[in-house]
Amino acid sequence: MKQCTIRIGTKRFLGTAAEALQRWAIDQGTLPRSEGGTQVAPVSRLAALAAEAVCHWPLALLQVEDLATLRWNRFQALGGTAFMLVEQAALAVAVDQFRDFHLPALDDPFVEAAPDGISLLDETACQLLHAQAAVMGGAWPRLVGLLLCCGVSLAELSTICCGQADRESGRLHLQGGRVVTAPSIWLPSSQEDATSLLLAELSDAAAHAAGFAALGQRLNHHRLKAETLQLTALVAAFMEGRHLDEVLQTAGGISVPAG
Repeated sequence: MKQCTIRIGTKRFLGTAAEALQRWAIDQGTLPRSEGGTQVAPVSRLAALAAEAVCHWPLALLQVEDLATLRWNRFQALGGTAFMLVEQAALAVAVDQFRDFHLPALDDPFVEAAPDGISLLDETACQLLHAQAAVMGGAWPRLVGLLLCCGVSLAELSTICCGQADRESGRLHLQGGRVVTAPSIWLPSSQEDATSLLLAELSDAAAHAAGFAALGQRLNHHRLKAETLQLTALVAAFMEGRHLDEVLQTAGGISVPAG
């Protein structure tokens, strides 16, 4: 507690994940419907996450195993992965900014390989994944590229047809009217059949498992999951200034507001 006690003027407060998350959510503000938002304040939307017991520990106690347990608890509470991963991305960005400003000596547990196979990847790790995907060939370079840049799940990418991609504009049209941007290099050319799957060569779970095992071996990350790549993309979206509502829509956590 002493290590994580912060003083600002005459005030002292304990540095926790909940404190970091609240400050970050307040800075986000509420995105109005006219700008594609839901008018639900990020502080309110993230309140349940902030209320988790582990989020009130001194940040120095927060370990990678605790984050894995937190993810499982939130997955069960939310009944799905999309919102849980966006919550984790918001928490990772909030804690990172808080640490940089108030507690720079603390390590970042989000970047360590976790028991549940989900963590954050740095730039070097992303480059290694691209290189390994190129060696594997087939649809793997496209899959790794899209996972690391779009913030869309493997399950959803596996259902997309080539006709849902627009290479010229660099966009993917998803379910529910959602649209995400993607580098044209990962999108199909006009010569590819519009009705064929974007990742037709990777249509079964066995192919995914074998491929991610090979990718994980390159990183010495033996439990690597697609969610690690997706989480890395969601964090990047927040770092680029995207609002919580926008990132939730990208990941499929909420619907696109009508109108």
